[in-house]
Amino acid sequence: MRKTWKQLLVHLMLILIFTGLLFPVGVMLSTSLKTFDGVFAWPPQWIPDPPEWSNYVDVWLGEYHLEQPFFNSLLISASTAVITVILAFPAAYALSRFSFFGRKSVLFIMLVTQMFSPVILIVGLFQIAQSLHLLNSFLGLIITNCAFTAPMAVWLLQGYLTNIPQSLEQAARVDGCSRVAGILRIILPLSAPGVAMTAIYAFIFAWNDLLIPLIFITKPELRPVSLALTDFVGQNIVYWHQMMAASVLTTLPVAIMFSFVQKFFVQGFMAGAVKE
Repeated sequence: MRKTWKQLLVHLMLILIFTGLLFPVGVMLSTSLKTFDGVFAWPPQWIPDPPEWSNYVDVWLGEYHLEQPFFNSLLISASTAVITVILAFPAAYALSRFSFFGRKSVLFIMLVTQMFSPVILIVGLFQIAQSLHLLNSFLGLIITNCAFTAPMAVWLLQGYLTNIPQSLEQAARVDGCSRVAGILRIILPLSAPGVAMTAIYAFIFAWNDLLIPLIFITKPELRPVSLALTDFVGQNIVYWHQMMAASVLTTLPVAIMFSFVQKFFVQGFMAGAVKE
């Protein structure tokens, strides 16, 4: 009985925690289906009747044309994720497999770089981008995002690769595989959860970033979705119903991505890989 009550208490606490975490999402969904006047109605109507599905149509195809910034962000974020993984994986492998002078210092410096806010570096980044003619270009945003995501990506992958037994590579070399072939055929498939986690981190960073596009982009056709969301804020008014509809649309890529890659976080790729 004591164990049953303990489990019940734990489940109730988890339900309360998840309810609190999902409450803002519920408010966002509810507000996105209201009219402008319905947002400020009291008492609030959590399930609008009737729901204003036209808010999504107006945001996507109407005055704001969110589809162009949406696909701009998709291109920028996907490119950032792919390039970050390509750059971080070899560095993380070297830090996890080779011992050299200053190895721990390199890891420490990579972690320290995450303590600096982009606000501190934005002036220098702007001057560099201006000198290299990278302003008003997707390439400038992608390179800058990769500069911020690569250190943390290396740190994450290094910790994951360290837990993969080196005996797997040694066995592969005994069978005639080179180091590169062993990495591609053994280490990379086994590290799929870590790679997926790193790619998601880089994707979300680029998708949510507002400061860099705000400074680098002035052409309307090149704006990402994070910058386009500021259109719903007027000088003396905020169109909350349309902003929440746009917010729902902008959260879909991340939600869909998690639904497809969540299996990588729960599968035991290492189970039975090495027979002791």
